[in-house]
Amino acid sequence: AMRRHSSTRPIHGRSRSVTELNSHIDTQVTERPVETLKPFPENARRHPKAQIATLAGNMRKFGITQPALVDEQGTILCGHGRVEAAKLASIRTIPTWTAHGLGFAQKRALNIADNRIGEQSNWDFDLLRKQFVEIVASGVDVELTGFSTGEVDLAIDGHDPGADRTDPDDDHTELTL
Repeated sequence: AMRRHSSTRPIHGRSRSVTELNSHIDTQVTERPVETLKPFPENARRHPKAQIATLAGNMRKFGITQPALVDEQGTILCGHGRVEAAKLASIRTIPTWTAHGLGFAQKRALNIADNRIGEQSNWDFDLLRKQFVEIVASGVDVELTGFSTGEVDLAIDGHDPGADRTDPDDDHTELTL
């Protein structure tokens, strides 16, 4: 059964219920074999091999912490990187949510939004530095955070760990249209 919510939010000048917006997403988690999942045909997001390897290592350590979103045919709408990382980590099944009744343009918009919206957030570097110090002191592998050891060292020393990146594959902050 689909889970529905009853709160309302204003969207583009009119109120819509979250039920109306989420009615297409079945949040019941279904384990699916990764080999049955197909990439969205026009997924514009590219995941560097290093990112997939880091995510796979994270999955080996902590498990899969977020379901992929697929349509009724098993096409991945959100979570391409997670599916690729699961394959690399030799994980045979992945948790999924299923979107029902979306048109291709809605699927495309959802796919782009899932990849873009997270890029619009910022780090609190003072808090991040404090957390890195605690992780290092505890003996946990800091690269499980997705930051390299060098970036963590820079952050602990009081620098923005992303400021010195020179590899264009690591820079996903700008979108030129």
